[in-house]
Amino acid sequence: MYTIEDFIPHRDRMRLIDDIVEVDDDHCVTQSVASPLWPLCDGERINSIIIVELVAQTASAFVGWLRRNKVKMGGKGFIVGIKKADFFVPDIPVGSRLRTSCKMRVTLDNAYGEFEGDVKDGNTSYGHVLLQTFSGQMPAADKGNLLPKT
Repeated sequence: MYTIEDFIPHRDRMRLIDDIVEVDDDHCVTQSVASPLWPLCDGERINSIIIVELVAQTASAFVGWLRRNKVKMGGKGFIVGIKKADFFVPDIPVGSRLRTSCKMRVTLDNAYGEFEGDVKDGNTSYGHVLLQTFSGQMPAADKGNLLPKT
C-alpha cells in the first residue's frame, strides 16, 4: 500500500495533500482538508494563493505515480513557475474539504512540463492554475516512454 509520501517530496506542514482520490495516465485528483497549520493561514482562513501549491503538489503526485508505476521511481520535486493563475475567492476557510484535479498538458525533452489544475470544495470553485515545471526527468509526452534519459 502506498502513502502520499511515496509520490511527493513534501513533508510536515508543507504537505498539503491528504490522499490521492484517483489517478491514471491522463490526470490526478487529490483530496485535502484545509488545516490551520498550513502556510498562509491566520488561524481561520488561508490565503487563496495556496491554490498554486495544491495544484503543484497534485502535479508532483501525478508525476510520482507515473514514474513509480512505469519505472519504479518517484517522489522527486521539480521547479515550478506560474504561467497563469485565476483566484475566484480571496481566501479558503479552515476545514474546507478540497479536491484538486490536475492534468499534464505538455512535456518537452523530459525536462519541461505544463500542468493545468483546479481546486474546488463541493460546488465552490476556488481557482484555476496553469504551471510550468522544470526537472531533470519529466515523463515523456507519449506517456509510453517514461524511462529516464541516459
